[in-house]
Amino acid sequence: MSIPRKKNVTAKDIANACGISQATVSYVINNKEGKKISDATRQLVLETARQLNYVPNSTARSMRTSRSMSIGIVSGRNNLSLGFSHVLRGVKEYLDSVGYSITLLNDDSGDIDQHEYVRYYRSSRIDGILFLFYEMEDSTMKMLEEEHIPFFLADESGVWHSAEQHHTLLEDGILQAVELCRQKQLQRIRFFSLQHGEALFSKKWNLFSSALAKGYPEAELKRFIFQTADIPVPELRDNFYNALCSEEFDVAITPNPRIGWLVQSAILQKQFSIPMPVRHICIAASSMFQLVYPTITSLDMPLEEMGRYAARQLVRVLSGLSIEEHSFSCSLKEGISTL
Repeated sequence: MSIPRKKNVTAKDIANACGISQATVSYVINNKEGKKISDATRQLVLETARQLNYVPNSTARSMRTSRSMSIGIVSGRNNLSLGFSHVLRGVKEYLDSVGYSITLLNDDSGDIDQHEYVRYYRSSRIDGILFLFYEMEDSTMKMLEEEHIPFFLADESGVWHSAEQHHTLLEDGILQAVELCRQKQLQRIRFFSLQHGEALFSKKWNLFSSALAKGYPEAELKRFIFQTADIPVPELRDNFYNALCSEEFDVAITPNPRIGWLVQSAILQKQFSIPMPVRHICIAASSMFQLVYPTITSLDMPLEEMGRYAARQLVRVLSGLSIEEHSFSCSLKEGISTL
């Protein structure tokens, strides 16, 4: 018994349903720039395509455009980050709308030249790369530029595609955190850091300590550093608890949601009271704090919008178009502990 082949919806079917030309449908579906198409017509085409369950034929487009019609997504070790998931949602939403697929990749090789994403690009299995919440080293950035690999990076610092980035969203959030400490007279400040092996570099520590020295020089800043090698989560939380009990201070600063959750758990273990005995500011974007630990003050960033923007700009670059300038805003969302 032969299974009947499913009939695919085509651009012609959409054109007939809308009462417009097939060329107009093609312009909208393929997101062609420079074509004078009204917003009403564009929305009609997209809505009709959705209702008819239209799926672009990526194989045909790949043959027609000499592209793979796939974008590589690299997240390093941060693919479980809530920030990553929000940015990825925006990326996928845009790429789906223009007929691109996503290929998830990693960089598990010590040799930059042998990274999976480099091999995929050289073999034409992807057209470009989006690095999401990826800690990119200068050597990697240099290699990408020398290889002429189209890429964008999106994380809490913003969205960019080269080393020429001077001001970031993260800096805005950190300046607001410093100002909040000054306004609330939270003078004894402790920054919690994790050390992975020999690596101790922390961009957030560098930015925060520098901003504090300029904006709140009378504050007393100390850094707590904890080793993570072969340490289970309960023991790490106990180490945070011991640090909290070792001395009195006003506010804990944590650099990411993982440390933020564990430190907040240790704070509640030490003393559960209102007002909180220790204020807590996590200089990271995480809407989950509002559900799990509304006590934590954190950053509010338009992560999905940033993902859509990064994906759109990469597609524009692949089409030989210029990058659209856009600015994003970051604000400090106060939790109960600092109100």
